[in-house]
Amino acid sequence: MDKDSFPDSFNFNSSKSFYASVISSSWLMLLAAVFFMGLSWYVLEEYLRDRGEERFNNNVQDLIGAVSSRMTAYEQVLRGGVGLFLASDGVTRREWQLYVSNARLSEYYPGIQGLGFAQLLTPATVETFTQEVQEEGFDDYRVTPVGDRDLYCAIKYLEPFDWRNQRAFGFDMCSESTRRAAILHAIATGLPTASGKVTLVQETPDDAQAGILMYVPLYRGQPMTEEERKQQAIGVVYAPFRMNDLMQGIMGKRFSGLKLAIYDGMEANNESLMFSSHKALPSTNDVFYQSQLETMEGQVWRLEVSSESRFISSAEQTQSVWLQVIGSAFILALFYSVLTMARNRYQESRLTAELIANEKRFRLVIEASPSALFMVDRKGIITLVNTHAERLFGYARDELLGRSINMLLPEGLREIHQRHMGSYLAQPIAKNMSLRDDLFGCCKDGTRLAIEVGLTPIHFSNGVSILATINNVSERKRIEAQRIEHTAELERINKELDQFAYIASHDLKSPLRGIEQLTSWLSEDLSENMDENVQKYLGLIQSRIQRMVLLLDGLLMFSRIGRVDAEIVDVDSRQLIEDMFALVAPPQGFSLELEGNFPQFKTVKTLLELVIRNLFSNAIKHHDQAEGVIKVVCSASNTHYWFSVIDDGPGISTKYHGKVFEMFQTLRPRDEVEGSGLGLSLVKKTVESLGGKIQLESEGRGCCFRFSWPMRIVNKEGI
Repeated sequence: MDKDSFPDSFNFNSSKSFYASVISSSWLMLLAAVFFMGLSWYVLEEYLRDRGEERFNNNVQDLIGAVSSRMTAYEQVLRGGVGLFLASDGVTRREWQLYVSNARLSEYYPGIQGLGFAQLLTPATVETFTQEVQEEGFDDYRVTPVGDRDLYCAIKYLEPFDWRNQRAFGFDMCSESTRRAAILHAIATGLPTASGKVTLVQETPDDAQAGILMYVPLYRGQPMTEEERKQQAIGVVYAPFRMNDLMQGIMGKRFSGLKLAIYDGMEANNESLMFSSHKALPSTNDVFYQSQLETMEGQVWRLEVSSESRFISSAEQTQSVWLQVIGSAFILALFYSVLTMARNRYQESRLTAELIANEKRFRLVIEASPSALFMVDRKGIITLVNTHAERLFGYARDELLGRSINMLLPEGLREIHQRHMGSYLAQPIAKNMSLRDDLFGCCKDGTRLAIEVGLTPIHFSNGVSILATINNVSERKRIEAQRIEHTAELERINKELDQFAYIASHDLKSPLRGIEQLTSWLSEDLSENMDENVQKYLGLIQSRIQRMVLLLDGLLMFSRIGRVDAEIVDVDSRQLIEDMFALVAPPQGFSLELEGNFPQFKTVKTLLELVIRNLFSNAIKHHDQAEGVIKVVCSASNTHYWFSVIDDGPGISTKYHGKVFEMFQTLRPRDEVEGSGLGLSLVKKTVESLGGKIQLESEGRGCCFRFSWPMRIVNKEGI
C-alpha cells in the first residue's frame, strides 16, 4: 500500500501543526487563566467549608447541650417528687395528683409521659400492698405480671392518670430486666438513672415509639453506704419518656437542619436505635457527620449527627456563584478570542484534511476487502491494488502499479475492452458487469479465470478514479453448470418414473383382466358341478384381482401427487362433502352431519375430493356396525381451514396411530376388508403437498381425522 500512487497534495499532519502553532500562545494564556480561576474557586470553597463545618459543630454541641439540659430539668422534677415524700409522713394519691398537676408537665416538660411512684415489695408484702391500693377504690388493681419474684417494684401512683398511663397501673418494673437493672443501679448509687431502650407499657400498636425511664430512689432516712441504701430503699420516683415526643420537643425548629440518631449503648444498629429525626439515618456520605458517646443520667448513648446542608449563608453562597459566573465569563471570552484567531485558517484546511483522512481510511478498507480491488485512472493505468488482487492474478504489486488494466485480460479481448473503457469513462456510473458470461481474466501463468466485475467511480481531490471489484466465479460457474445438469437429469428420471408407473399400471391390468375373465368362465362352466371349496377359491381369486387393480390405481395416483398440475376452481366445500358422501354409496343406516361454517373458496377441487372421499370410504369400510354417523366439522384459523371427519366406529388403538398413514398398512385382515392399504397414505401425501397437516385423534370408540387446507393456493407449480 505504501507504494501505491495516491493523491497527496495536502499533508494532514502539517495542517494540524499549523493550526496548533497559530493558537499555542493563546492556549497558554487560556490555561493560565483557567488555573488561577480554579485556584481561587478552590480557596473560596475550602474557606466556606471550614465556616460551614464550624457552624455544624456548634449546632451539634448546642443540640447535645439541649438534650443534657432537658434531662437535668426532668431530674429536678423527679427530685421534687422525692422531696414531697421526704417532707410528709405519707403522700396520698390526691397530694401526688396535685403535685403533678401543678408541675404542668405537658407545657414545661414536653416528651415526659407522666410522673409516678413505684414501691419496692417483697413476696411477703405484695398481698398487703395490693389490698391497700384496692381499698382506695381500685377494686381491680393487681401487681402484674403475675409470678413469683424475689423483688417487686409495683407502680402505685402515676399521673396524669389518663387511658394511656392506666395501662401501666400496677406494673412490676422489676419483672423486666432493663428496668430492673436501672432501678437497682439508682438504689445502689443514690443517683438518678436512665434505663436502656424499652417498650413502654403505655404503648399501643398505633404510633409505637421506643421509650426510656428515669428513676430517682426514695429512702427512709439518709443512708451513706451502698448497703444502707439497699436496706432503706422504699421505692423510686420515675418518669416514662417516649423518645420521639421527647426529642422533637427538644429539637423543634431550631435544629431542623440536622439529622440526629440516638442509639442505646455504644453500638449503632437497628436493635439499639431509639430515635431518628429523619427516615434516612445520618451517614458519612452527608456533607457533615459527627458521632460521639454521651452519658445521660448514668446511661451511655451514642449520638450520630449529620447534615446535608453546607451551613453557609446566602451571601456566602452568592459570592461563590458570582466568582464562578465572572470567571466563566472571562474564560469564555478568552476562549472565543482564541478560536477567532485560528478559525479562518482552519476553515480553509478542514475540507482538505477531511478528504485526506477519508482517503487514508479508504486505503484500509481497500486492503481489508475479500475481493480483488484495482484503482485505475482515466487512462486505465493501475494506481492501487490490494493483497487479494496479488493472490488472485499471481502478480506482485510492483508488477501491476503503473501498468494498464488490460494486462489482466486475454489478448483477444484487450482491444474490445479498451473501447468499452473509453465509452464508460465518458460518463462513469456505478455498474455491475456480473451478468455477462464472457468475462475472463488472465493470470500471470496464463490461466484463464471466469470473473465478475463491479465498477464504481470515486471522486478524489485530483480527479475521478475507477474502483474495479473483481471476484473469481470459476467455482460458482462450475457448480451452476453441475446443478443445471443434475436438474435436467432429475427431470428426465421423473418423466421416466411417470411413464413407468403409467405403463406398469396399464400393462399389469391387462393380464389381470384376462385372469378375471378366465375365472368368470370357469365359474360359469363349473356352476352345476362346483363344490363349495372350488366356489370359495374362485371368489378369492376374483377378490385378489380387484385388490391388485385397486393397488395399481393407488400406486399411480400416489406417484403423481405433488407433481401433477391441477386446476384451481371455485369450490363450495359443503356441497363437495355432500357429493362425496353420496359417491361412496354408504350402506343403509349411515348418515352425514355437517357442523360449522363451510367456506366457498378457490382451491384444487380434485385433490380436496380425493381426501374427503378416502376419509369417508375408510370410516364406512372399517365400521363394525350396520348403522353409523359420520360428522364433518369445519373451522377457520389464520391461513388455513380445518376439516374434521369424525365417525362412531370401533376406534383405533393409540399404538397404531403412527402406522395408519403408512403405505400398505391395514388394521384388519385383507380378506375381511378389501382395500389397497393406500387410502390414508394418499390423504396424508395430498394434504402435506399443499402445506397442510393431518392428525388422528381416537380414544375408545370413534375416530377423528383432522386436516388443514390452505385458504389460498400460493404455489400452483408445487401441486
